[in-house]
Amino acid sequence: MKLKIFTKNSPDAIEFSKYVKNLAEDLGFKISENDADAIIVIGGDGTLLRAVKEGLPVIGVKFGRRSALLDIRPENIKEALDLLSKNKYVVEEYSMLEAKSNNINTIAFNEIAILFNNPETVYGSVSIKERKILFEGDGIMVSTPQGSWAWSYSATRVLLHKDINGIEITFVNAILPSIKAIIIPQNEKIKVKLEDKGRVQNVRVISDGETVGNLISREDEELLISISEKKAKILRFFNLIEFDGLLS
Repeated sequence: MKLKIFTKNSPDAIEFSKYVKNLAEDLGFKISENDADAIIVIGGDGTLLRAVKEGLPVIGVKFGRRSALLDIRPENIKEALDLLSKNKYVVEEYSMLEAKSNNINTIAFNEIAILFNNPETVYGSVSIKERKILFEGDGIMVSTPQGSWAWSYSATRVLLHKDINGIEITFVNAILPSIKAIIIPQNEKIKVKLEDKGRVQNVRVISDGETVGNLISREDEELLISISEKKAKILRFFNLIEFDGLLS
């Protein structure tokens, strides 16, 4: 098996990655940048977010402040690699979001957010089937179950279990509607549009913490969000997922 090592940009993580490389090669794995079969992530949740976009199964080593979705502690890496060599692991699949507009085409593991650049409110609407919900506030976030543990959690203090096939829509510091969030089935499609506020609104669209484009209040401009056909795959070796521990 060929492995790629994806490392957090910190001296201790980089040094540890050298140890992992030598250990993996001693166990018969090949380290490759271009044609790997899986990625070893050494870092936190942010590092994981970047790695899953490469479309390969991910092996996660906790090297961050939270690292909620990574199940291998640094001291257990040798045991994990030994289990990998024996094909003793569980593959977990995670739904991802896709968002499209006239100038945006992005995939998100955690969330898609629509936020203003300026210190004023965003006025827009979220449409699900025939229902249209007007919102005004700092913006909205559309999250996967694992994304509900992240940015959305700071706004709602609500967790959506990863085994529930749902999407969470969070209204950030909303004047309206009067609810903080709604949860809808994953087979629903979401249309986000900026409404007439008397002047042009130009807001950022953020995918997993990275600005990927802008949404403008024009008649033909809307952002369509749905569950992607692509799945993120994480190989599990231990039962140390803090996300699950919060729900037990």
